[in-house]
Amino acid sequence: MESISDKHSRILSHHKATLHQVVSALDSLSLKLEVAELPDQLYILAIGKGSQKLLEAFTRAYKGEILDGIILSPEPISIESIDQRLKNITFFTGSHPLPSLENEASTLEILSFVHHLPAGANLVCLISGGTSSLLCLPPDSISINDLQRTYQILLQSGASIHQMNTVRKHLSLVKGGNLAQKAHHLRLHSYLLSDVPNDKAEVIGSGPTIADPSTFSDALQVVNDYNISQDLPNTVLDYLEQGTQGLHPETPKPGLNDHPNHNILLMTGANSMQPFLSTLLEQQGFGVHWAPEPIQASVKKEAQRIAAEVISVLNGQSNISSKTPQALVYHGESYAQVTGHGKGGRNQELALLLALSLEGQHPVTILTLATDGVDGPTDAAGAIVSSYTTLHARKQKTLPEPYIQQNDSYHFHEWMKTLIRTGPTGNNLMDLCVVLIG
Repeated sequence: MESISDKHSRILSHHKATLHQVVSALDSLSLKLEVAELPDQLYILAIGKGSQKLLEAFTRAYKGEILDGIILSPEPISIESIDQRLKNITFFTGSHPLPSLENEASTLEILSFVHHLPAGANLVCLISGGTSSLLCLPPDSISINDLQRTYQILLQSGASIHQMNTVRKHLSLVKGGNLAQKAHHLRLHSYLLSDVPNDKAEVIGSGPTIADPSTFSDALQVVNDYNISQDLPNTVLDYLEQGTQGLHPETPKPGLNDHPNHNILLMTGANSMQPFLSTLLEQQGFGVHWAPEPIQASVKKEAQRIAAEVISVLNGQSNISSKTPQALVYHGESYAQVTGHGKGGRNQELALLLALSLEGQHPVTILTLATDGVDGPTDAAGAIVSSYTTLHARKQKTLPEPYIQQNDSYHFHEWMKTLIRTGPTGNNLMDLCVVLIG
């Protein structure tokens, strides 16, 4: 007769194998783009971490002529695997998550390209997450070094992606709808791949082609709310304060500065992943339940929410039965407030917090993953842990709590061999968290 420990070990082994299948399957996930309204000839611009998958999807669907274009991505893209119609396209690579002089130079090339396109031409813009750093043109008074420092402070502040991009848009001459303003002589088609909670078009990549409802006052409010004004470079703080006084132009506003001939198509991470992953998990014997609300709060709050929902299932207090294997699926983007001096990303920290919160519970296994393959400033995409991970760590005289306190989840997962490394995926569909129960 199988012992309880052997049964749990068998279940966790099945969980882990299934979650590794999820990671592998995401690499083959293809996007679907609607191109029926596009003309027979057009120009193309792709910016962001999802440029490769967007290009693959676009060239697969569009059969017309691509006259010219520019691609700006954090990793090199091989056109041989996409389409020979891109052979005349200019490809740039840039830094992420911090801007750079290289990014600024590429941005100036993009602006020159857009400016010199013939009036009435059709320009397709494929925009994905990562554009906030890749598309980079600060005002003259702000140096790239000061902008880099500001981005780093924002990333560690605990601000949400919406709040960070509110500030970023007001430190840029090209984001927050400003790129679209420079393309008024063109017919514009924006394909936006959402990596943000609630799929707000103006937030994705800081919305270079989308009119911006936020203001300098909103940006300064974020700075004050997170008590980072004393850390910001003087040039940045002065520029934001001057903006609230009307001394610098506001970002283009909806209803006032909309592009006169603009089609916007939004692709959401959840809609792209849901049918694909649901089928995979169901084939492995799991009932699948997608969370109705996206992950969008702090890592600690999201860990508390997810752990509470898992425990309610295990305790029979949920309408989800614990008598058969279940998969709870979450997507979105949390944010971490960094106070320690460790290494990690929001997905690795979420995994460690969940492992700690669910320690000793019945068999539960968790995958937390950045779908672009890069979780924070690390070479990992996320982690796979279980309700036994921290117990095993304690048996090896490794306490998980200090790793949490130092924001050092990477080194915990590295020690426990729970890291997931995929490398950059060329896609960007928000973060994914899959919890397997029983």
